[in-house]
Amino acid sequence: REVDMTFRPATEADADAVRAVLDAQPSDEQVGLAGGDLARARRFRAIAMSGLWAPAGLRRMTVALSDGKVVGFVQSGTEEAAAITPRLAWQVLRVFGFPGIIEFLRRDRLRGRVTIPAPPNAYHIAEIHVAEYSRGLGAGGALMDEAERMARAAGARQMSLTTTTSNPARRLYERHGFRVMESRTDPGFERVTGVAGRILMVKDL
Repeated sequence: REVDMTFRPATEADADAVRAVLDAQPSDEQVGLAGGDLARARRFRAIAMSGLWAPAGLRRMTVALSDGKVVGFVQSGTEEAAAITPRLAWQVLRVFGFPGIIEFLRRDRLRGRVTIPAPPNAYHIAEIHVAEYSRGLGAGGALMDEAERMARAAGARQMSLTTTTSNPARRLYERHGFRVMESRTDPGFERVTGVAGRILMVKDL
């Protein structure tokens, strides 16, 4: 059965719930950036996504609740894992050590080859996640509908999101009217991650 959901802006009190919703399993891209080391990939994922539950990240987030429990969230604006900041670089150094950081940065430059910026003035969906136990129950679609409602309320004329070429959630985005606007692939990136590249999807409002 589909879950009944309500939505509200995230607060700092939601930090633990947001962390719990986020799947701890690293993506193929993150495993590739970690050189195939799953343990390091999990640690890297936790670092790269930690901005989601930081106060600034939560201010751009809407949570979905079912029976009073956070079962998903959508965040607009800049993608938290889009760039290696000095703070993130220091934390990554602690994960990979001095010998490993050089190889990590080389692999991360490959990611830069397939990174696609959001269109200017678009309402950009930076992150959208549903708790594993709520998947297949309509939560993802409900979050997409809520994101569109917020985009229209903000006066946006277009929505956008980026994802990997292999992400099965692409079907969900297409059902909600998104189309592929741009695709970037790179043989080096694919060799490291097993993923051909990334796509930019947009929806005109």
